[in-house]
Amino acid sequence: MRRHLRPPLPLRLAFQDMVADRRLSLCQILALAAVLAPLLVLFGLREGVIGTMADRLVRDPANRLIVPVASGGFGADDIAAIAADPRTAFVTPETRAIAAGLARLRNPEARTSISGLAIQPTGQGDPMLGRLPAPEGPDRLVLSRAAAEALQAGPGTALIAEVSRQRGGRFELARLPVTVAGITDGPVRPETAALVHLDLLTATEDFREGLAVPALGWRGDPPPDRPRRYARFRLYASTIYEVEGLAADTARHLGVELRTNGAEIRRMQALDRNLGRVFWMVAGLAGIGCLVALAANLRAQVERKRRDLAVLRLIGFPARALVVVPLTQAAAFAAGALALAGLAYLGLAEALDRVFAGDLAPGERIARLSAEDFGIWAAVTLAAALLAAGWAGVRAAGIAPAEGLRDG
Repeated sequence: MRRHLRPPLPLRLAFQDMVADRRLSLCQILALAAVLAPLLVLFGLREGVIGTMADRLVRDPANRLIVPVASGGFGADDIAAIAADPRTAFVTPETRAIAAGLARLRNPEARTSISGLAIQPTGQGDPMLGRLPAPEGPDRLVLSRAAAEALQAGPGTALIAEVSRQRGGRFELARLPVTVAGITDGPVRPETAALVHLDLLTATEDFREGLAVPALGWRGDPPPDRPRRYARFRLYASTIYEVEGLAADTARHLGVELRTNGAEIRRMQALDRNLGRVFWMVAGLAGIGCLVALAANLRAQVERKRRDLAVLRLIGFPARALVVVPLTQAAAFAAGALALAGLAYLGLAEALDRVFAGDLAPGERIARLSAEDFGIWAAVTLAAALLAAGWAGVRAAGIAPAEGLRDG
């Protein structure tokens, strides 16, 4: 029973031969590891640097922002079409910049106020909100951290929003009690601003144009009976890689010029391509050299032990079994080299992270190599080693049994 559990004879011969020539085998493993370790580090640096840059671009929603260069006239259908695009993460219409502000927002209890406060329309999924829910009506708003500190306000604080206008030579002021729904640490621009329901923004625009806002009790001229048109919109792509395509398609559909932060994204993508080219050129040269060296070494071992292999053929060892010997040794060399190279990579990656610790945010790494990446490297290395061993295997299979008698 025990005999059936023993490895096949060719495998045993391969490993016994490696043990007998252990110094030579160790040198072969070290030589392969010396080639693999720098490649792993170089690949990890490429993935880490590009990955960190991409993560930083992704974390900053401004890099996914798409806005019109100039004011236009966008209807609800236009906004709905943009929102329906699967590449869109969030979109909201905006009024003219001159209407996107309050004359004053004051905190009666703390006796603080902000004059000329910018207001931004928002909705669920707005990156400016962070993880906060969107305001549910015109009487609720979310303050930026800077605005909240200036007003000494927090969630639930009652404030008074004031909107002013000049109509018929008279100064008119409308007031609206509002409640702070939350304080956001999101990337609000400008820093001192309030995020509001779209209805409050359009009400502010209507009031400043002299129109009445019956829903809020603000008097004025009757509003016109026509679909509302928005001067601008604020659009975020789902990823930084969708920005260029989404902006181009939206600009073509609406017939307007759009502005993005595409230059920064293109620089990152260009760096990724260039580093990729450099890496694969270096990896290609090193890989070819490694293959040639391994193939030559295995072929030399076959030639050195040609008489022993011929004797094996003479006593009935099949040719295909001899092929297994160099293939097995090549796989063992590759496995040992991968283990050593992996340990070297881990040590060097940790050292690099410590050197650049001051430039890295928590969770970022200057060298990054996932288990999946290492698995791919292992598979490629094993395949290359077996390919290199093929030359030696063909030579071993071609040894005639008579050579054992002739050389004996």
